[in-house]
Amino acid sequence: MDQLKQGYRSNTQFGLSVRFFVMHDYYVNGICRDFSFQPSTETLIKLRNNRMIFRELDGGFELAIDMNHDFTHPIYQKDEFFQFFFKNNNPQFLQYTDMPFVSSASLLLDTANSWGECLHEGTTLASTQFLDTDKDGYHGVFQLRHLLSKPLWSNPLPTYQYYIRFGARKVKIRYIFYGNKDLVDFFSKFIIEKSQDSEKDIIFNSPKLILLKNGDPAFECTSVQEVSLKSLWDCTLIVKREKGNGTPFDYRKTLPYPKPDGVKFDKTINSFVSDVFVKL
Repeated sequence: MDQLKQGYRSNTQFGLSVRFFVMHDYYVNGICRDFSFQPSTETLIKLRNNRMIFRELDGGFELAIDMNHDFTHPIYQKDEFFQFFFKNNNPQFLQYTDMPFVSSASLLLDTANSWGECLHEGTTLASTQFLDTDKDGYHGVFQLRHLLSKPLWSNPLPTYQYYIRFGARKVKIRYIFYGNKDLVDFFSKFIIEKSQDSEKDIIFNSPKLILLKNGDPAFECTSVQEVSLKSLWDCTLIVKREKGNGTPFDYRKTLPYPKPDGVKFDKTINSFVSDVFVKL
C-alpha cells in the first residue's frame, strides 16, 4: 500500500486516497475478480470537481486525488459521499459461494458502518446482509464518505483500504463411478484415499451400488464431512482396488476435484453435494 502511494506521488501529482476490493475464500489468492465497478453519474461529477481519478482494478477499484489542493479551504470542510455500483459477472458465482440459491440480491455497503477495513460484521458476508430485489443477479452499492472525523483528503493525505469477503460454499463430494463391466461384483473392493498429506482428512462412506438413468450399474462414494470448494486443491485423491478376491490386478486412478457446475442441494441428506462422474 505504501509503495503504491509513493508511486502515485513520484510519477504524477496524484496521491492514492482509497482502495476497495472483494475477497473470496474460493480463490487461492483470495482475490475475487467476478465483479465490475462503476461510479454513479452524480459521483462522476463530484470526482471531476474534486480532481479525483477513479481506476478499476482486478477485484476492486481505487481513487487518487490531485495533491495540489488547499485542503484547508471551506469546500473541503463539509461532509461528502460518493456512490459506486458493482455487479457480479460470473454465472457460477452462487455455485461456489456460501449463499442460498436465489436469482437476485442486493448489498448496501457504507464506510460509516465499517469494522476497521472490513465493511461487514463477521469474517465473511452473511446472506442476511443482502436485500431482496427485482433486479436479476447479485449487485450492490458502495457508499464512500468524507467526514470531518474521517477525512478522505487532508495534508498529509490519508490512505484508506476497505474490503468485503465471501465464504466458499461447503459441499459433500460425491464420486459416481461407472464404465467397468465388473462393477456389480467388485464395487465394494474400491476405496478412496489421499495420495499425499494435507491439513484435513477427507473421509468417504463405503461404496454404494446404484443404477444410472440409462440403466447401467455404477457406484457412489460420498464424503462424510462437508468441505469448502476451492479453485485449486492442496491434495490429490485416488480411487484404488487391491488385487485378490477375484480381482487379478491392482487398480489406481487419480480423481478430479469437484467443480462449481456440479453443485446441487440433496434433500435426502440435507446437504449441498458436488457430483463428480468418473469412468473406470
